[in-house]
Amino acid sequence: MAAFYFGSSGRTRINSVAVLPFSNTSGDPNAEYLSDGITEGIIDKLSGLPNLKVISRTSAFRYKQREIEPQKVAKELGVEALVMGRVIQRGDDLSVSAELVDAHEDKQLWGEQYSRKLADITSVQQEIAAAVSGNLGVSLTSEDKTRLNKSSPTNPEAYQLYLKGKYHANQGTAAGLERGIEYFQQAINQDPSYALAYSGLANAYIGLGGGLIYEPPSETLPKAKVAAMKAVELDDSLAEAHASLANAEWTYDWDWPSAEREYKRAIELNSNSAISHGYYAVSLLSRARFDESIAEGERAQELDPLLPTELPYAYLVAHRYDEAIPEYETAIAFDRNWVRAFPLIAQCKLFTGSIEEVIPLAEQAIRLSPRDPVIGVWYLRISQVHLLQSRIDEAVIWLEKARSAMTAYPYVHAYVAAAYALNGEAERAATELAEARRLSGDDRFSSVARLNATLNSGVPKIRALFEATFIKGLRLAGMPEE
Repeated sequence: MAAFYFGSSGRTRINSVAVLPFSNTSGDPNAEYLSDGITEGIIDKLSGLPNLKVISRTSAFRYKQREIEPQKVAKELGVEALVMGRVIQRGDDLSVSAELVDAHEDKQLWGEQYSRKLADITSVQQEIAAAVSGNLGVSLTSEDKTRLNKSSPTNPEAYQLYLKGKYHANQGTAAGLERGIEYFQQAINQDPSYALAYSGLANAYIGLGGGLIYEPPSETLPKAKVAAMKAVELDDSLAEAHASLANAEWTYDWDWPSAEREYKRAIELNSNSAISHGYYAVSLLSRARFDESIAEGERAQELDPLLPTELPYAYLVAHRYDEAIPEYETAIAFDRNWVRAFPLIAQCKLFTGSIEEVIPLAEQAIRLSPRDPVIGVWYLRISQVHLLQSRIDEAVIWLEKARSAMTAYPYVHAYVAAAYALNGEAERAATELAEARRLSGDDRFSSVARLNATLNSGVPKIRALFEATFIKGLRLAGMPEE
Protein backbone atom coordinates (compact mmCIF):
# COMPACT_ATOMS: atom_id res chain seq x y z
CA MET A 1 0.00 0.00 0.00
CA ALA A 2 1.12 3.56 -0.63
CA ALA A 3 0.00 6.70 1.15
CA PHE A 4 0.10 9.98 -0.75
CA TYR A 5 0.54 13.52 0.52
CA PHE A 6 0.55 16.60 -1.61
CA GLY A 7 1.38 20.23 -1.07
CA SER A 8 1.81 23.28 -3.26
CA SER A 9 4.51 25.88 -3.27
CA GLY A 10 2.85 28.10 -5.82
CA ARG A 11 5.92 27.74 -8.02
CA THR A 12 5.86 26.02 -11.38
CA ARG A 13 9.38 24.64 -11.20
CA ILE A 14 12.22 24.00 -8.78
CA ASN A 15 15.67 23.81 -10.34
CA SER A 16 17.85 22.38 -7.56
CA VAL A 17 17.55 19.56 -5.05
CA ALA A 18 19.55 17.63 -2.46
CA VAL A 19 18.78 14.02 -1.54
CA LEU A 20 19.74 13.68 2.12
CA PRO A 21 20.77 10.30 3.56
CA PHE A 22 17.74 8.12 4.24
CA SER A 23 17.75 6.99 7.85
CA ASN A 24 18.03 3.32 8.74
CA THR A 25 15.23 2.73 11.24
CA SER A 26 15.49 -1.06 11.17
CA GLY A 27 17.39 -1.17 14.46
CA ASP A 28 20.04 -3.22 12.65
CA PRO A 29 23.34 -1.49 11.79
CA ASN A 30 23.99 -4.19 9.18
CA ALA A 31 21.15 -2.68 7.14
CA GLU A 32 22.98 0.64 6.88
CA TYR A 33 24.23 -0.24 3.41
CA LEU A 34 20.60 -0.39 2.22
CA SER A 35 19.62 3.10 3.40
CA ASP A 36 22.85 4.52 1.98
CA GLY A 37 22.41 2.57 -1.25
CA ILE A 38 18.84 3.72 -1.79
CA THR A 39 19.91 7.32 -1.22
CA GLU A 40 22.79 7.05 -3.69
CA GLY A 41 20.55 5.32 -6.21
CA ILE A 42 18.08 8.23 -6.15
CA ILE A 43 20.93 10.75 -6.42
CA ASP A 44 22.34 8.89 -9.42
CA LYS A 45 18.95 8.76 -11.15
CA LEU A 46 18.23 12.47 -10.64
CA SER A 47 21.80 13.45 -11.55
CA GLY A 48 21.24 12.14 -15.04
CA LEU A 49 18.67 14.89 -15.71
CA PRO A 50 20.47 17.81 -17.41
CA ASN A 51 18.04 20.55 -16.35
CA LEU A 52 18.24 19.86 -12.64
CA LYS A 53 21.04 20.72 -10.20
CA VAL A 54 21.56 17.76 -7.85
CA ILE A 55 23.95 17.99 -4.91
CA SER A 56 26.59 15.27 -4.87
CA ARG A 57 26.70 12.38 -2.46
CA THR A 58 29.73 13.77 -0.61
CA SER A 59 28.04 16.97 0.52
CA ALA A 60 24.63 15.34 1.06
CA PHE A 61 26.09 12.66 3.33
CA ARG A 62 27.59 15.29 5.64
CA TYR A 63 24.09 15.42 7.11
CA LYS A 64 23.86 11.74 7.91
CA GLN A 65 22.47 11.10 11.41
CA ARG A 66 21.98 14.83 12.01
CA GLU A 67 18.85 16.73 12.91
CA ILE A 68 17.60 18.43 9.77
CA GLU A 69 16.37 22.01 9.63
CA PRO A 70 15.24 22.17 5.99
CA GLN A 71 15.71 25.88 5.43
CA LYS A 72 19.15 25.94 7.08
CA VAL A 73 20.37 22.86 5.20
CA ALA A 74 19.02 24.12 1.87
CA LYS A 75 20.82 27.42 2.37
CA GLU A 76 24.12 25.65 3.16
CA LEU A 77 23.78 23.48 0.06
CA GLY A 78 22.41 26.18 -2.22
CA VAL A 79 19.24 24.28 -3.21
CA GLU A 80 15.51 24.92 -3.22
CA ALA A 81 14.22 21.47 -2.26
CA LEU A 82 15.20 18.46 -0.17
CA VAL A 83 14.37 14.76 -0.44
CA MET A 84 14.36 12.85 2.85
CA GLY A 85 13.28 9.37 3.85
CA ARG A 86 13.44 6.32 6.08
CA VAL A 87 14.18 2.65 5.42
CA ILE A 88 13.07 -0.38 7.43
CA GLN A 89 14.21 -3.89 6.58
CA ARG A 90 12.64 -6.98 8.14
CA GLY A 91 14.06 -10.07 6.49
CA ASP A 92 13.03 -9.90 2.83
CA ASP A 93 10.49 -7.16 3.50
CA LEU A 94 11.43 -3.56 2.79
CA SER A 95 9.54 -0.43 3.81
CA VAL A 96 10.68 2.88 2.37
CA SER A 97 9.08 6.26 3.02
CA ALA A 98 10.14 9.39 1.15
CA GLU A 99 9.13 13.03 1.02
CA LEU A 100 9.97 16.07 -1.03
CA VAL A 101 10.10 19.40 0.79
CA ASP A 102 10.13 22.91 -0.66
CA ALA A 103 12.74 24.32 1.70
CA HIS A 104 12.07 27.94 0.76
CA GLU A 105 8.45 27.78 1.92
CA ASP A 106 8.94 24.84 4.32
CA LYS A 107 6.14 22.86 2.64
CA GLN A 108 5.87 19.24 1.69
CA LEU A 109 5.36 18.84 -2.04
CA TRP A 110 5.03 15.08 -2.13
CA GLY A 111 5.32 11.99 0.04
CA GLU A 112 4.87 8.27 -0.37
CA GLN A 113 5.47 5.02 1.46
CA TYR A 114 6.49 1.82 -0.32
CA SER A 115 6.15 -1.74 0.98
CA ARG A 116 8.16 -4.08 -1.24
CA LYS A 117 10.39 -7.11 -1.22
CA LEU A 118 14.13 -6.56 -0.88
CA ALA A 119 14.61 -7.77 -4.44
CA ASP A 120 12.58 -4.76 -5.67
CA ILE A 121 14.95 -2.12 -4.29
CA THR A 122 15.94 -0.77 -7.72
CA SER A 123 12.32 -0.24 -8.76
CA VAL A 124 11.70 1.73 -5.55
CA GLN A 125 14.63 4.03 -6.38
CA GLN A 126 13.27 4.57 -9.89
CA GLU A 127 9.77 5.35 -8.67
CA ILE A 128 11.00 7.83 -6.07
CA ALA A 129 13.26 9.58 -8.58
CA ALA A 130 10.42 9.78 -11.13
CA ALA A 131 8.00 11.14 -8.53
CA VAL A 132 10.53 13.73 -7.32
CA SER A 133 11.29 14.97 -10.83
CA GLY A 134 7.59 15.21 -11.61
CA ASN A 135 6.78 17.17 -8.48
CA LEU A 136 9.71 19.51 -9.07
CA GLY A 137 8.21 20.39 -12.42
CA VAL A 138 11.25 19.18 -14.36
CA SER A 139 10.69 19.09 -18.10
CA LEU A 140 11.79 15.71 -19.45
CA THR A 141 12.64 14.78 -23.01
CA SER A 142 11.99 11.24 -24.20
CA GLU A 143 15.72 10.58 -23.75
CA ASP A 144 15.56 11.89 -20.17
CA LYS A 145 12.62 9.62 -19.41
CA THR A 146 14.47 6.63 -20.82
CA ARG A 147 17.51 7.44 -18.70
CA LEU A 148 15.39 7.95 -15.57
CA ASN A 149 13.57 4.65 -16.03
CA LYS A 150 16.62 2.65 -17.08
CA SER A 151 16.90 -0.50 -15.00
CA SER A 152 20.10 -2.21 -14.00
CA PRO A 153 20.12 -5.55 -15.84
CA THR A 154 21.60 -7.41 -12.91
CA ASN A 155 20.09 -9.85 -10.44
CA PRO A 156 19.03 -8.68 -6.95
CA GLU A 157 21.77 -10.62 -5.16
CA ALA A 158 24.48 -8.97 -7.25
CA TYR A 159 22.96 -5.54 -6.65
CA GLN A 160 22.96 -6.01 -2.88
CA LEU A 161 26.60 -7.09 -3.04
CA TYR A 162 27.33 -3.98 -5.10
CA LEU A 163 25.65 -1.78 -2.48
CA LYS A 164 27.73 -3.41 0.26
CA GLY A 165 30.84 -2.76 -1.81
CA LYS A 166 29.93 0.91 -2.20
CA TYR A 167 29.14 1.22 1.51
CA HIS A 168 32.54 -0.10 2.59
CA ALA A 169 34.57 1.60 -0.14
CA ASN A 170 33.00 4.96 0.76
CA GLN A 171 34.62 4.72 4.21
CA GLY A 172 37.88 5.71 2.51
CA THR A 173 40.05 3.54 4.76
CA ALA A 174 42.40 0.84 3.51
CA ALA A 175 40.26 -1.83 5.19
CA GLY A 176 37.07 -0.33 3.76
CA LEU A 177 38.45 -0.19 0.23
CA GLU A 178 39.72 -3.76 0.44
CA ARG A 179 36.37 -4.95 1.80
CA GLY A 180 34.65 -3.04 -0.99
CA ILE A 181 36.83 -4.81 -3.57
CA GLU A 182 35.76 -8.16 -2.12
CA TYR A 183 32.07 -7.30 -2.44
CA PHE A 184 32.45 -5.84 -5.94
CA GLN A 185 34.20 -9.03 -7.02
CA GLN A 186 31.42 -11.13 -5.48
CA ALA A 187 28.86 -9.06 -7.38
CA ILE A 188 30.79 -9.68 -10.60
CA ASN A 189 30.91 -13.40 -9.85
CA GLN A 190 27.13 -13.34 -9.46
CA ASP A 191 26.69 -11.35 -12.68
CA PRO A 192 29.74 -11.13 -15.00
CA SER A 193 27.92 -8.55 -17.15
CA TYR A 194 27.43 -6.08 -14.27
CA ALA A 195 29.09 -2.85 -15.49
CA LEU A 196 28.47 -0.87 -12.30
CA ALA A 197 30.30 -3.47 -10.23
CA TYR A 198 33.34 -3.23 -12.53
CA SER A 199 33.22 0.56 -12.22
CA GLY A 200 33.07 0.31 -8.42
CA LEU A 201 35.98 -2.14 -8.49
CA ALA A 202 38.03 0.29 -10.60
CA ASN A 203 37.33 3.19 -8.24
CA ALA A 204 38.28 1.14 -5.19
CA TYR A 205 41.62 0.19 -6.76
CA ILE A 206 42.21 3.86 -7.65
CA GLY A 207 41.46 4.80 -4.04
CA LEU A 208 44.01 2.29 -2.79
CA GLY A 209 46.84 3.30 -5.08
CA GLY A 210 45.98 6.53 -6.88
CA GLY A 211 44.30 8.64 -4.25
CA LEU A 212 45.22 7.76 -0.68
CA ILE A 213 48.27 5.69 -1.69
CA TYR A 214 47.64 2.80 0.69
CA GLU A 215 49.27 0.43 -1.81
CA PRO A 216 51.80 0.97 -4.64
CA PRO A 217 50.16 2.58 -7.68
CA SER A 218 52.11 0.22 -9.94
CA GLU A 219 50.19 -2.70 -8.38
CA THR A 220 46.68 -1.27 -8.08
CA LEU A 221 46.23 1.13 -10.99
CA PRO A 222 46.69 -1.47 -13.77
CA LYS A 223 43.88 -3.46 -12.13
CA ALA A 224 41.78 -0.29 -12.01
CA LYS A 225 42.23 0.26 -15.74
CA VAL A 226 41.29 -3.31 -16.63
CA ALA A 227 38.11 -3.07 -14.54
CA ALA A 228 37.21 0.34 -15.96
CA MET A 229 37.69 -0.81 -19.56
CA LYS A 230 35.44 -3.79 -18.87
CA ALA A 231 32.77 -1.49 -17.43
CA VAL A 232 32.80 0.70 -20.55
CA GLU A 233 32.75 -2.37 -22.79
CA LEU A 234 29.66 -3.67 -20.99
CA ASP A 235 27.77 -0.35 -20.89
CA ASP A 236 29.03 2.56 -22.95
CA SER A 237 26.15 4.75 -21.68
CA LEU A 238 27.25 4.46 -18.04
CA ALA A 239 28.76 7.76 -16.88
CA GLU A 240 30.43 6.13 -13.87
CA ALA A 241 32.29 3.71 -16.15
CA HIS A 242 33.74 6.49 -18.31
CA ALA A 243 34.75 8.46 -15.20
CA SER A 244 36.50 5.37 -13.81
CA LEU A 245 38.37 4.83 -17.08
CA ALA A 246 39.34 8.50 -17.21
CA ASN A 247 40.79 8.28 -13.71
CA ALA A 248 42.79 5.19 -14.64
CA GLU A 249 44.06 6.76 -17.87
CA TRP A 250 45.13 9.87 -16.01
CA THR A 251 46.54 8.49 -12.77
CA TYR A 252 48.37 5.50 -14.24
CA ASP A 253 49.03 5.95 -17.96
CA TRP A 254 49.44 9.73 -17.86
CA ASP A 255 47.54 9.56 -21.15
CA TRP A 256 45.99 12.98 -20.79
CA PRO A 257 44.22 13.20 -24.19
CA SER A 258 42.50 9.84 -23.60
CA ALA A 259 41.61 10.80 -20.04
CA GLU A 260 40.13 14.09 -21.24
CA ARG A 261 38.00 12.30 -23.81
CA GLU A 262 36.64 9.96 -21.12
CA TYR A 263 35.99 12.79 -18.63
CA LYS A 264 34.05 14.70 -21.27
CA ARG A 265 32.01 11.60 -22.10
CA ALA A 266 31.23 11.05 -18.41
CA ILE A 267 30.14 14.68 -18.02
CA GLU A 268 28.07 14.46 -21.21
CA LEU A 269 26.23 11.48 -19.74
CA ASN A 270 25.89 13.02 -16.25
CA SER A 271 26.48 16.77 -16.05
CA ASN A 272 25.72 16.68 -12.31
CA SER A 273 28.70 14.49 -11.41
CA ALA A 274 30.85 16.55 -9.05
CA ILE A 275 33.45 13.78 -9.07
CA SER A 276 33.83 13.90 -12.86
CA HIS A 277 34.05 17.69 -12.92
CA GLY A 278 36.49 17.65 -10.01
CA TYR A 279 38.85 15.03 -11.39
CA TYR A 280 38.70 16.65 -14.81
CA ALA A 281 39.64 19.95 -13.16
CA VAL A 282 42.72 18.41 -11.54
CA SER A 283 43.72 16.57 -14.72
CA LEU A 284 43.65 19.86 -16.64
CA LEU A 285 46.21 21.24 -14.20
CA SER A 286 48.64 18.60 -15.43
CA ARG A 287 48.45 20.30 -18.82
CA ALA A 288 48.71 23.84 -17.39
CA ARG A 289 45.20 24.67 -18.66
CA PHE A 290 44.43 26.74 -15.58
CA ASP A 291 41.38 28.74 -16.68
CA GLU A 292 39.58 25.60 -17.86
CA SER A 293 40.54 23.81 -14.66
CA ILE A 294 39.16 26.61 -12.51
CA ALA A 295 35.88 26.59 -14.49
CA GLU A 296 35.52 22.84 -13.90
CA GLY A 297 36.46 23.32 -10.24
CA GLU A 298 33.74 25.95 -9.87
CA ARG A 299 31.17 23.54 -11.30
CA ALA A 300 32.37 20.76 -8.98
CA GLN A 301 32.09 23.07 -5.97
CA GLU A 302 28.59 24.13 -6.99
CA LEU A 303 27.55 20.47 -6.92
CA ASP A 304 29.66 19.60 -3.88
CA PRO A 305 29.62 22.82 -1.83
CA LEU A 306 30.65 21.40 1.54
CA LEU A 307 33.89 19.83 0.36
CA PRO A 308 35.61 22.44 -1.80
CA THR A 309 38.80 20.69 -2.86
CA GLU A 310 39.32 20.97 -6.60
CA LEU A 311 38.65 24.71 -6.97
CA PRO A 312 41.14 25.93 -4.35
CA TYR A 313 43.65 23.35 -5.57
CA ALA A 314 43.24 24.74 -9.08
CA TYR A 315 43.90 28.20 -7.69
CA LEU A 316 46.96 26.83 -5.88
CA VAL A 317 48.54 25.21 -8.92
CA ALA A 318 47.61 28.22 -11.09
CA HIS A 319 49.66 30.27 -8.58
CA ARG A 320 46.56 32.23 -7.46
CA TYR A 321 47.33 31.66 -3.80
CA ASP A 322 45.37 34.63 -2.46
CA GLU A 323 42.22 33.01 -3.86
CA ALA A 324 43.09 29.49 -2.73
CA ILE A 325 43.72 30.31 0.94
CA PRO A 326 40.22 31.79 1.68
CA GLU A 327 38.57 28.75 0.05
CA TYR A 328 40.48 26.39 2.33
CA GLU A 329 39.78 28.58 5.35
CA THR A 330 36.04 28.52 4.57
CA ALA A 331 36.10 24.73 4.39
CA ILE A 332 37.88 24.48 7.74
CA ALA A 333 35.42 26.93 9.32
CA PHE A 334 32.55 24.63 8.32
CA ASP A 335 34.31 21.48 9.49
CA ARG A 336 37.21 21.83 11.88
CA ASN A 337 37.95 18.12 11.43
CA TRP A 338 38.75 18.53 7.74
CA VAL A 339 42.45 18.63 8.50
CA ARG A 340 43.52 17.80 4.96
CA ALA A 341 43.08 21.46 4.13
CA PHE A 342 45.96 22.38 6.46
CA PRO A 343 48.86 21.02 4.37
CA LEU A 344 47.34 22.66 1.28
CA ILE A 345 47.14 26.04 3.01
CA ALA A 346 50.68 25.37 4.17
CA GLN A 347 51.67 24.75 0.56
CA CYS A 348 50.15 28.11 -0.42
CA LYS A 349 52.12 29.78 2.35
CA LEU A 350 55.27 27.99 1.25
CA PHE A 351 54.93 29.17 -2.33
CA THR A 352 54.13 32.75 -1.39
CA GLY A 353 57.33 32.92 0.61
CA SER A 354 55.61 32.82 4.04
CA ILE A 355 57.81 29.90 4.97
CA GLU A 356 57.64 30.58 8.70
CA GLU A 357 53.88 29.84 8.71
CA VAL A 358 54.17 26.38 7.16
CA ILE A 359 55.44 24.31 10.06
CA PRO A 360 52.81 25.58 12.58
CA LEU A 361 50.01 24.70 10.12
CA ALA A 362 51.37 21.22 9.50
CA GLU A 363 51.90 20.63 13.22
CA GLN A 364 48.31 21.73 13.91
CA ALA A 365 47.02 19.14 11.42
CA ILE A 366 49.15 16.43 13.03
CA ARG A 367 47.74 17.27 16.46
CA LEU A 368 44.14 17.22 15.19
CA SER A 369 44.39 13.92 13.33
CA PRO A 370 47.51 11.91 14.21
CA ARG A 371 46.12 8.72 12.61
CA ASP A 372 45.10 10.17 9.26
CA PRO A 373 46.33 7.88 6.43
CA VAL A 374 47.89 10.82 4.55
CA ILE A 375 49.75 12.22 7.56
CA GLY A 376 52.91 11.69 5.54
CA VAL A 377 51.94 14.71 3.43
CA TRP A 378 52.15 16.93 6.50
CA TYR A 379 55.54 15.48 7.41
CA LEU A 380 56.55 16.19 3.84
CA ARG A 381 55.53 19.87 4.14
CA ILE A 382 57.70 20.27 7.24
CA SER A 383 60.61 18.56 5.52
CA GLN A 384 60.25 20.89 2.52
CA VAL A 385 60.75 23.92 4.74
CA HIS A 386 63.90 22.46 6.23
CA LEU A 387 65.08 21.42 2.76
CA LEU A 388 64.52 24.88 1.31
CA GLN A 389 66.39 26.46 4.21
CA SER A 390 69.31 24.07 3.74
CA ARG A 391 68.70 22.25 7.04
CA ILE A 392 69.29 18.90 5.36
CA ASP A 393 69.70 16.82 8.55
CA GLU A 394 66.36 18.03 9.91
CA ALA A 395 64.73 17.52 6.51
CA VAL A 396 65.88 13.90 6.49
CA ILE A 397 64.34 13.28 9.93
CA TRP A 398 60.91 14.46 8.76
CA LEU A 399 61.25 12.71 5.42
CA GLU A 400 61.93 9.43 7.20
CA LYS A 401 58.68 9.96 9.11
CA ALA A 402 56.87 10.70 5.85
CA ARG A 403 58.26 7.57 4.23
CA SER A 404 57.23 5.40 7.20
CA ALA A 405 53.71 6.82 7.09
CA MET A 406 53.26 6.53 3.31
CA THR A 407 55.57 3.79 2.12
CA ALA A 408 53.62 3.32 -1.13
CA TYR A 409 53.73 6.98 -2.18
CA PRO A 410 56.41 7.43 -4.89
CA TYR A 411 57.15 11.11 -4.31
CA VAL A 412 57.89 10.68 -0.61
CA HIS A 413 60.72 8.39 -1.70
CA ALA A 414 61.72 10.97 -4.32
CA TYR A 415 62.09 13.68 -1.69
CA VAL A 416 64.01 11.29 0.56
CA ALA A 417 66.32 10.54 -2.37
CA ALA A 418 66.90 14.25 -3.01
CA ALA A 419 67.67 14.92 0.65
CA TYR A 420 70.11 12.01 0.94
CA ALA A 421 71.86 13.09 -2.26
CA LEU A 422 72.24 16.66 -1.03
CA ASN A 423 73.58 15.23 2.22
CA GLY A 424 76.25 13.31 0.34
CA GLU A 425 74.73 9.85 0.93
CA ALA A 426 74.77 8.76 -2.71
CA GLU A 427 74.07 5.06 -2.19
CA ARG A 428 71.00 5.61 0.00
CA ALA A 429 69.80 8.30 -2.41
CA ALA A 430 70.05 5.93 -5.39
CA THR A 431 68.09 3.27 -3.48
CA GLU A 432 65.26 5.69 -2.68
CA LEU A 433 65.13 6.98 -6.25
CA ALA A 434 64.87 3.43 -7.56
CA GLU A 435 62.01 2.76 -5.15
CA ALA A 436 60.22 5.93 -6.27
CA ARG A 437 60.48 4.86 -9.89
CA ARG A 438 59.31 1.33 -9.10
CA LEU A 439 56.28 2.50 -7.14
CA SER A 440 55.24 5.02 -9.76
CA GLY A 441 55.20 2.37 -12.46
CA ASP A 442 56.12 5.15 -14.89
CA ASP A 443 59.33 5.17 -16.94
CA ARG A 444 58.84 8.90 -17.40
CA PHE A 445 59.36 9.52 -13.70
CA SER A 446 61.95 12.26 -14.23
CA SER A 447 59.68 14.40 -16.42
CA VAL A 448 56.76 13.93 -14.05
CA ALA A 449 58.95 14.86 -11.09
CA ARG A 450 60.10 17.99 -12.89
CA LEU A 451 56.48 18.87 -13.75
CA ASN A 452 55.47 18.34 -10.14
CA ALA A 453 58.18 20.69 -8.90
CA THR A 454 57.49 23.34 -11.53
CA LEU A 455 53.69 23.48 -11.23
CA ASN A 456 53.81 23.57 -7.46
CA SER A 457 56.10 26.56 -7.18
CA GLY A 458 54.82 29.82 -8.57
CA VAL A 459 57.10 32.34 -6.87
CA PRO A 460 60.43 32.65 -8.71
CA LYS A 461 62.44 32.55 -5.49
CA ILE A 462 60.70 29.39 -4.32
CA ARG A 463 60.92 27.79 -7.76
CA ALA A 464 64.65 28.46 -7.79
CA LEU A 465 64.95 26.84 -4.38
CA PHE A 466 63.06 23.79 -5.60
CA GLU A 467 65.31 23.46 -8.61
CA ALA A 468 68.34 23.84 -6.37
CA THR A 469 67.12 21.20 -3.92
CA PHE A 470 64.53 18.71 -5.12
CA ILE A 471 65.53 18.52 -8.81
CA LYS A 472 69.24 18.92 -8.06
CA GLY A 473 68.99 16.21 -5.43
CA LEU A 474 67.24 13.83 -7.82
CA ARG A 475 69.92 14.40 -10.42
CA LEU A 476 72.62 13.71 -7.83
CA ALA A 477 70.73 10.55 -6.91
CA GLY A 478 70.90 9.38 -10.50
CA MET A 479 67.82 10.76 -12.25
CA PRO A 480 68.76 11.22 -15.92
CA GLU A 481 68.38 14.62 -17.56
CA GLU A 482 66.01 14.91 -20.51
